[in-house]
Amino acid sequence: MGTESYWLRLRYTALVVHLFYAELSMWRALMFTVGILVSAGLPATTVVQFSFDSLCETSAKVAHVACIESEPVKTAEGIRMRTRFRVMEGVKGEVGEEIEILLPGGQLDGRRVYVAGIPSFTPGRETVLFLSGPDGIGSPWPVGLGQGCYRVTSSEKGRRVHLQHGTNPIPDGALHKPASEGPYQVDLKAFLRTIRETTGVTASSEK
Repeated sequence: MGTESYWLRLRYTALVVHLFYAELSMWRALMFTVGILVSAGLPATTVVQFSFDSLCETSAKVAHVACIESEPVKTAEGIRMRTRFRVMEGVKGEVGEEIEILLPGGQLDGRRVYVAGIPSFTPGRETVLFLSGPDGIGSPWPVGLGQGCYRVTSSEKGRRVHLQHGTNPIPDGALHKPASEGPYQVDLKAFLRTIRETTGVTASSEK
């Protein structure tokens, strides 16, 4: 091997090592996500499927919330989307006036991070959110990723929760069981009451 070739290979190796450590924090965040996806020995492309009862029992906090803002930020774990919610009504656990979560993903400084299955949130949109306990940097996660995020909309009939087979776990009982496989809506208060009955908690005041 010639001297020039040797030094080129050495410089290339040094560059690879530098890039590896520069990207390490981002990969730690991604590997945390993979760790969730492969829990119970499932493949990385599979998310654990929850029943409604297990979703309620597993969640540390449940609340009806409205998204205030969602923006990409740089953290020690890489690029994450920081989303703030105003609590409309607490259902389970101590939720306070606001909830903030940090999930892998987003675009910042010309770099984009995308993790399949991670839910996104739009300012102004309401959701019934089922959250885990805090992760390594203190942020809760939606339990079951998208399974723990129930969309809420308003109509002339009041606020309604959207249910869809294959997207969110559906409670037992005729009130919450769609007659078909298509989208279905139920009254928000009835839905929150079902969560409380399942978890055995008492109602809190609406904000």
